[in-house]
Amino acid sequence: MTKVSTLIIWEGSTFLSSVFLGMMLALEYDCIRIFRRIVKHRHVYTMAVEDIIFWFHVSIVVFCSVYEMNNGIVRGFIVVSQVLGAVLYRYAFGRFFVKYISKFLLFVLKPLKKLSRFIKIKIQGAVRRLRSRLAACARSKKRGKKCSLNPDGKNSSV
Repeated sequence: MTKVSTLIIWEGSTFLSSVFLGMMLALEYDCIRIFRRIVKHRHVYTMAVEDIIFWFHVSIVVFCSVYEMNNGIVRGFIVVSQVLGAVLYRYAFGRFFVKYISKFLLFVLKPLKKLSRFIKIKIQGAVRRLRSRLAACARSKKRGKKCSLNPDGKNSSV
């Protein structure tokens, strides 16, 4: 009698841990989805590479979990419980998690994006001014005149 009850306890704990694993893997994929909403991808193949890396990771995690739980023997209820956990997470939390976390992160990152755009514009302007001064300097050296890169036109010695 105790042999049956320990087996049932083992199957129950294995089922619950497999459901939890399925939920965690679905959460990991939702983190990838949030990343895709925040960082725009220019090409489809970059998303394909992300998916391939994720599924490679999933295959290793599932293999290791099945190996730890059941000595590598694949049982139907383990696979079903992992899929059940992923589906349960997806419909219970997934939609809201992706929607609101991505909105929050976009809200937080918006000022940083504007600041980086401002800095980029200032740097590009400085580079343009430096290039024009270098071009003017090169033209004046061709004519045999002295050239200064200082904005006031004076040569300075350091």
